[in-house]
Amino acid sequence: MPIIDVHVHTDVGKSLDDFAEQIAIAEQFDAVLVTYAIRPVGDATRYSFPTAEFCARSNDETYELMQRYPKRVRGFCYVNPYHADAAAAELERRLSQHGFVGLKLWHALPCDDPRVDRMVEICEHYRVPALQHTWLKAGGLGYGESPPEMVADLARRHPNATIIAAHAGGDYEYGAKVFRSTPNVLLDIAGNECNADGVQILVDHAGAERVIFGTDMPGRSFPSQLAKVLGTDLPSADKEKILYGNMARVLAECRA
Repeated sequence: MPIIDVHVHTDVGKSLDDFAEQIAIAEQFDAVLVTYAIRPVGDATRYSFPTAEFCARSNDETYELMQRYPKRVRGFCYVNPYHADAAAAELERRLSQHGFVGLKLWHALPCDDPRVDRMVEICEHYRVPALQHTWLKAGGLGYGESPPEMVADLARRHPNATIIAAHAGGDYEYGAKVFRSTPNVLLDIAGNECNADGVQILVDHAGAERVIFGTDMPGRSFPSQLAKVLGTDLPSADKEKILYGNMARVLAECRA
């Protein structure tokens, strides 16, 4: 069956040519990679609170990969909402002119900030998803990070937007319960270890139609993340939804 991997990073080495390794994996598994850069390749600069120019350079690299591999790569636009007008202009430009199919939000600003709402409103207009990083950490969240409850509140403020909770909140059982009441939130399974029953827990609480496949490559391997789905006792139809159908439906609605 075809696969859509909704969580792939481009900043994998010193050159964009290194991304050929991810493409080889995509071809082996008949996968489309939804990718984004949270820093330009080979740039060692601190990037948790990037400038508008830094984000634009990151998006330039994503766009180059989209052009190199049009059958295998789709792009999400990365912005720092703190740079309100510049971030909005960058997102509009990438969606309207360059064929990007969504927004990537990391942890420059927590997503209860009104400047994040502006970015999501743009996504609503173009009918593209907004992927928000969210995680739970025993030692406390980093500057600007958004816990699952905050992402759920963002979804409630924008009921017509599609929000992707990256990593399903980090703790699958906790995240699934938090997002159970927000039907416009999709749960991306990327990034954790391949633990038994994690995907089953998400499906039990939120439904198979709200769980989507992601790997967090190159930080995690494609096979280990694929095993999270294929190793379950879910019906084949539910596995197909998670690996392809749910995200294919979202991408089909894009006006970008």
